[in-house]
Amino acid sequence: MNARSEALDDEAHDFDTVLSRQGTASTKWDRYRDRDVLPFWVADMDFAVAAPIRRALQARLAHPVYGYTVAPDALYEAVLAHLSKEYGWTVERDWLVWLPGVVPGLAASCRAFLASGDEALVNPPIYHHFLDSHEEGRQGLLEVPLKKVDGRSTYDVPAMRAACTARTRLLMMCTPHNPTGTVFTVAELREIMALAVERDLVVVSDEIHGDLVLDEGARHVPTAVACPDEAARTITLMSASKTWNIAGLNCSFAVIPDATLRERFRSGCRGLVPPVPPLAYEATRAAYAEGGPWRAALLDYLRGNLRLVAERVAAMPGLRLEPLQATYLAWIDATALGLDDTQGWFEARGAGLSAGEQFGQPGYLRLNFACPRATLAAGLERMARAADEAAAARAR
Repeated sequence: MNARSEALDDEAHDFDTVLSRQGTASTKWDRYRDRDVLPFWVADMDFAVAAPIRRALQARLAHPVYGYTVAPDALYEAVLAHLSKEYGWTVERDWLVWLPGVVPGLAASCRAFLASGDEALVNPPIYHHFLDSHEEGRQGLLEVPLKKVDGRSTYDVPAMRAACTARTRLLMMCTPHNPTGTVFTVAELREIMALAVERDLVVVSDEIHGDLVLDEGARHVPTAVACPDEAARTITLMSASKTWNIAGLNCSFAVIPDATLRERFRSGCRGLVPPVPPLAYEATRAAYAEGGPWRAALLDYLRGNLRLVAERVAAMPGLRLEPLQATYLAWIDATALGLDDTQGWFEARGAGLSAGEQFGQPGYLRLNFACPRATLAAGLERMARAADEAAAARAR
């Protein structure tokens, strides 16, 4: 390794350096351009991308043609090796369907598996695209809220069973869960899959946060691995985008073991889902093949950030951090403050968080803590002042 490579590697593991994203047309930061608001909303990280990914992009850029591209053989090898190593999952190359994102995969699933009048089953609070992936007016959405067991969010299978109708065709899951951060156990996944078998449901399992488990006592198990006998009814959506901070490059994939289900899914993509760009393929290959050390360092840093969030939020009146096992997205109950516009209150006081209403749970806040610790500490200070002010106003 030459000196330049070593410098890149050292920089890539430095999560404390504050990198300005001004002037980069950042979705996250431009929302508050010319305003004194720190952004902790959309799920991308304020960390430099791992050095192997940057090197892979530089190498691909050296060739001056960037036309339509198929997934390279090396990418298949990297993904299959990662799934085998991380999850003990033996996946065939033909099972993979490449996508420019998990969100198009959700929409394509609704298009492929829901006829007019059919409905999809979802469990709020849930990532907001689960609530708008179906064709509103033509297809239905059946919402059965998660339940809490010892403060931890999980599926309410009896309520789901009772809610299912003759037109329920599709179950859309998020595991690990966004926004609650739950890592579902094998037993929980098997209970869900038993319901899917009973009601003959196709299961779409969004597992984009599977490589971001922070609870060292928990382990993400893909739904198809937990329930191998029922894997033929599953579509697993995955991506390196959240873990390696390459969401803007647009590369994801579906793992679909059953050939018939796979062809139906492909038909749902036609005319709707564009191809993956060449640079996205290269970044994804490098992430899975060479990004392991960076990911390990990231998880350690995020665990430290989560400890800081837990410590500071515990001291804020009216706020309660819910148990979080995975993701870098803290789910905070602010209902005790009694605010009409919880997100707006905190934003007006300099902390830009996601509103619980977006996920189907009013009065909650979602905090993205994947940023340098100094930025996080400054944001938490603003949140503390906003909570103090709200609590004082409520007490008057």
